[in-house]
Amino acid sequence: MKLALLTERFYDLVAPDIPNEWDVEEVLDPLVDETDSVCEAILGHIPIIWPVSHSLCFDFLRLLPDTLKHLDLEQIPRWIGITLDHYETDGLRAAQRFMQDDIETYLSKLSGTGGLSLVSVEKKLLPYIRGIARDELNICGCRQIYTDTASIFIPDELNVFSEHTDNFLLYKLIVTFQWGFIACRSFVNCPPPNHVHQGNEEDTLWLRSFIESFKEPLLARDIYHTLESIRVRVFLEQEFPGLVRAAGKHIFPHLQADSTHSLSDLQRLLIANKGQLDKHLGIIIGEPEANNYIHGHASACDSVQLTTKLYPLFNTNSVEEYTPILAFPFQGVLRLRAVDSACRVREHKMGEQFADMMAAHLLSLSKKELNRIFKEDKLDSGEKGLAESDISMIMDSEFAQTVDREKEAPLLVTINNEEVQMPEELESFSKSFFDEFGHLPVQFLSAAAGKAGQEMLEHSVTGQNEAMSPSADALLYDEWDYRRQGYRKNWCSLHLKNLKPIHSSFIQNTLNTYHGLTIRLRHQFEMMRSQERFVKRQREGDDIDFDALVESISDSSAGISSSDRLFIRLKRDERDIAVLFLVDMSNSTAGWVNNALKESLVLMAEAMEVLGDRYGIYGFSGMRRSRCELYHVKHLTEPYGDAVKERIGSIAPSEYTRMGPPIRHATSLLKEIDAKVRLIITLTDGKPEDYDDYKGEYAIEDTRHALLEAKAADIHPFCITIDHHARDYMQHMYGPANYIFIDNVRKLPLRMPEIYRVLTS
Repeated sequence: MKLALLTERFYDLVAPDIPNEWDVEEVLDPLVDETDSVCEAILGHIPIIWPVSHSLCFDFLRLLPDTLKHLDLEQIPRWIGITLDHYETDGLRAAQRFMQDDIETYLSKLSGTGGLSLVSVEKKLLPYIRGIARDELNICGCRQIYTDTASIFIPDELNVFSEHTDNFLLYKLIVTFQWGFIACRSFVNCPPPNHVHQGNEEDTLWLRSFIESFKEPLLARDIYHTLESIRVRVFLEQEFPGLVRAAGKHIFPHLQADSTHSLSDLQRLLIANKGQLDKHLGIIIGEPEANNYIHGHASACDSVQLTTKLYPLFNTNSVEEYTPILAFPFQGVLRLRAVDSACRVREHKMGEQFADMMAAHLLSLSKKELNRIFKEDKLDSGEKGLAESDISMIMDSEFAQTVDREKEAPLLVTINNEEVQMPEELESFSKSFFDEFGHLPVQFLSAAAGKAGQEMLEHSVTGQNEAMSPSADALLYDEWDYRRQGYRKNWCSLHLKNLKPIHSSFIQNTLNTYHGLTIRLRHQFEMMRSQERFVKRQREGDDIDFDALVESISDSSAGISSSDRLFIRLKRDERDIAVLFLVDMSNSTAGWVNNALKESLVLMAEAMEVLGDRYGIYGFSGMRRSRCELYHVKHLTEPYGDAVKERIGSIAPSEYTRMGPPIRHATSLLKEIDAKVRLIITLTDGKPEDYDDYKGEYAIEDTRHALLEAKAADIHPFCITIDHHARDYMQHMYGPANYIFIDNVRKLPLRMPEIYRVLTS
């Protein structure tokens, strides 16, 4: 086909776009020697690629002559389809790299001999498995296929089938099947009732001890693994019938099992159709047991009992060493040591979370209740923690007589022989712990009581014989009395306290929960580091200021001396911001509110470390004017290290909300800081209030005057509140646009960084 005709056809196909003539001729010239049918076939792909990317279309035509030496015309559409997949997934450069790749490598991938890589499908598999598991499971490349319940390990490449679609289906079946073992609770933590093999009590995973108790542990493992695989297959047929049907059509017929020993008959049922499973399972394991498996009523405990029953039947060769069966790819293997290690990590993590929750609950109790639980003789003796013998945690025996009723059984917790009422959230968490590990978190209850007891001791010591007059080391602040339109001089004494760091898993749990958000915030805040703007009428710069140039020419024509400021310069304004966060630690923040406040501070601190703004964090609470308390979490110049993180984790509800003194102290701190923008951001769940007459209009007016003092010092106050009645008084205190109401406390960690970005942009 002549070049002129090729060019005309090309322009017709890409109309109304009009590309450069020389670019078109360059890519079409090599096609002149091809037959008309080949040219028409090639031109037929232009409408597919051109709307997606003009550059990619030119690359396609430029590389096509060499490509046709290796690919038939029938293979070109698939090559284009994979190229466009790369473009839509990873962008233009990735698609260009794929097209320019060695054609032999592509042909091996196309035929399936090169296999399907995990890297190419991980972006699809990871959201899929986390979606069905509703958990942050990980997918890792490994030579063996297994799960340790925290991650699923699968091969870096699959080449079982020639078609990529079949290899991807196998990948999907593998990760779903491995998750099935987790969902079906195949990794038994505690022995079934009255079971003869009680195992090693030191093991977190009882199943591991059970398997190792047999003379041939590998045989016992294979029996149990196969029985659980059948149970998982039935479970997946009920939950994901489409996936199992697709596997039965494309995967099961091609898989072969090792048939060198009798267990292979049971193993082979994994890839049989449902009719064959129903027919033959009863012959091997017995009718009653088979019915439980077939109808999805069997449990892991049934597989444990059945393993004990079947082991003598399969253990017929006492001379030769047992050879493990060849498992199907989707089955993987049982790596019980890895599961045991993951269980230990998860138990410790959940236990620390329980200890934090329980300690926060104990500290939220009234002082009278705390004195009842933590005996005065222990506090007076200076004891910092409580021994496990002082603590008990059981399920009410009246309700816990059967396994079925354990979920309804109330929890009874006693500390020093005093019963402690468990909140619903904590009781639910404890029962989840029991379901997971087969026992209650009693050892972590001891840690929780120790933390709470230590806090109680410190409050008791510092609060003894407190007089109404201010102490020597207290800071004195005025308080506004609206009734006489004047200040009460040196009326409030503010005590600066160090918030004791408590090592816990709170920070790590928060970072894990908001992992994706944290990365996004860091990226967004990094872009805020400096601001760029164009400054006109400069003596030197990056470009000409045309307005100034026209004005200069006009002045010269009029005989007026012209200006030499004829340039535009790009100026980068570095951020110069200092901010203090005041966190409400009153008793009303107990529970979810306190947790959300701390999570918000963690996300803010992680993001602001990238931003570089100076920031400090203080908590405030107290009782009466003689004991206003400000807790140090982070000073303005203090680095964000482990100590600060532990202080954030130890923020807990205390007493009342006298807001005037902490705001005035924050103002005095910021007055000493030389910064272009200075902020006080208060996080609270309600209006200012104290135990004495600091209530209602009096408290609101004093807080308002403290804020006016901050504004007079060129410090901008802002409030983030979750109080549903905030609109009734917040605008009067802070003024319009200087506060925000968040209707759901759980949204606070998500909203707070965005609020800060708006305030400082």
